[in-house]
Amino acid sequence: MLGIGLLSIESADARYPLIKAIVPSPSTNLSQSSSNKISQLSDPNSPLYGIWKLKYSVDGIIYQSLLVMNGYSGNMRTRYYHPRLGTQVVDQTIYLKSSPDGLILLGSDPVYAGTSRRNPYYSADNFLFSIEPDGSTHFITCDYNKRCSSVGAQKIR
Repeated sequence: MLGIGLLSIESADARYPLIKAIVPSPSTNLSQSSSNKISQLSDPNSPLYGIWKLKYSVDGIIYQSLLVMNGYSGNMRTRYYHPRLGTQVVDQTIYLKSSPDGLILLGSDPVYAGTSRRNPYYSADNFLFSIEPDGSTHFITCDYNKRCSSVGAQKIR
């Protein structure tokens, strides 16, 4: 699904009003009962399978991620440069949700790659993907600190 029409992604600036839809409270438990769900998020109708390369920028720092989705959840490994620590690699779990604004990919538990040790410098990523009635697509990311960026995506498989 995410590989459809990604060459015409609109600037994230036009989508920032959606931050509240894709940035739940960091303390939100994703396994809450349906009566306590994150604002209007629901389980999607269809699972998502595939592997994508993602590229986005926050404060001039480029983030490169490999996202692997296996149905309603997946994993993402992100490589980026931290000004004080150098090159960092982070793993996080990604959950697929649906909202009135499109598909939501919620990141959680960012850890140092290959470990279960929490990375205190990394804020989990959240993505919104949507296709407008005119066929244009939007793919943006906003982390839990409300730093947002447009996303370039390439489907690998």
